[in-house]
Amino acid sequence: MIRLFVFSLLAIIVALWVTLYLGFPSDPGYLLIAFGNYTFETSLFALLVASGILYLLFKLLIILLQWINPRKVFQFGQALSDQRKANARSDTIEGLLYFTRGNWLSSYNLLTKSADDKDASVVNYLAAAYAAHKVGRKDDWIKCLEEAEEKYPKARSTINSLKAQLLFKSGQLEQSVAVLEQLKRSSVNDPSLMHLLKEVYVKLQDWQALKELLPVLEKNKVIDTLEIEQIQMRIFMEELYASCSSKDDSSNQESLALLNKLWRKAPAKYREDEKVVKHYSELLIKLDSKADAAKAIETAVSKNWSETLVQCYGELDFGTSPQQLIVAEGWLKARPADANLMLSLGRISMRNELWGKAKEYYEASIKIAPTAEAYGELSRLLKHLGEVEASETYLQSYGDMIGAQLPELPLPAQNKITH
Repeated sequence: MIRLFVFSLLAIIVALWVTLYLGFPSDPGYLLIAFGNYTFETSLFALLVASGILYLLFKLLIILLQWINPRKVFQFGQALSDQRKANARSDTIEGLLYFTRGNWLSSYNLLTKSADDKDASVVNYLAAAYAAHKVGRKDDWIKCLEEAEEKYPKARSTINSLKAQLLFKSGQLEQSVAVLEQLKRSSVNDPSLMHLLKEVYVKLQDWQALKELLPVLEKNKVIDTLEIEQIQMRIFMEELYASCSSKDDSSNQESLALLNKLWRKAPAKYREDEKVVKHYSELLIKLDSKADAAKAIETAVSKNWSETLVQCYGELDFGTSPQQLIVAEGWLKARPADANLMLSLGRISMRNELWGKAKEYYEASIKIAPTAEAYGELSRLLKHLGEVEASETYLQSYGDMIGAQLPELPLPAQNKITH
């Protein structure tokens, strides 16, 4: 091809030289081309020169194209593009592998590096946001989610769901519930959304909102029956507390009336549950209704025996000590070997200033099942009765068992035992 080009070039040069030699300088010739209203005229010499130049340029272009080979250039560019995509996919895959292994920083760096590639997906941003959260980079995970929402508007629900979760995990409960409330309008029956909303309400102690959400949780079986019952019980206990939370003493009677009204409407199982009954009795004591508090415990224990309530019955001052002693000794007939009941009877006896009986009950409790509380109570009683050596012995046992908090009880003023 190069030889043909050189030969053609020499032929054109020779032809031009012969033409010039034979007469072009004196008569260059004349050419006229007419087409419609258009005409083109030039000298024959100029036409030949222009044709020769165009021919040379055409041949030069052919040679260049053959040398460059556009197909190879295209293939090279395609190979570069494929390699770049492969590298991006490799970064995404490696980033996700680091993610599954919990290498959060490396995962975040690789996923964000490949996030701008056109083959990347919303998964890059979601995983990168979670990884950034795990390493405590709040601004970065928020930025990832904002970019994801802008770039993938159709995935807004999923993006905001993750945002609410990360806000919750970061302790930003108000912001989390705001996002969840917005999502709830468009995803009413989303189980994961409902479950997270429940968790946020519990953390915020927003019991009214949780009460309104509970039917939806139950209908969609987001939580099991046991958890539903636990939440319902907690809501009821909070309602009891709210009914007497006023600090104005003049409204005690109103609070007491409202508290008792709620209690009368309570399911029977609540009036026998040790946690609920203990909470209710403490609220009654707060409102100076001690006799009712004692009665609530007595009723619950008579229907469903509770070590916790029996212990509470001995610890708290209900102002009805003589009656309490009769009731508790009645329980003792059915449970003669109950160490916890013996301990409570000892404390009730001390409130009745029956020091000798209290001592006997404490000793019986220790004999059945030694506890730090029984050792502690007997030790301080004996100290006030003047039995210092015995008191020190029981005090040592009390210390060895890691001392417990003892309630305030009346103690003998002198070495005197009353049966």
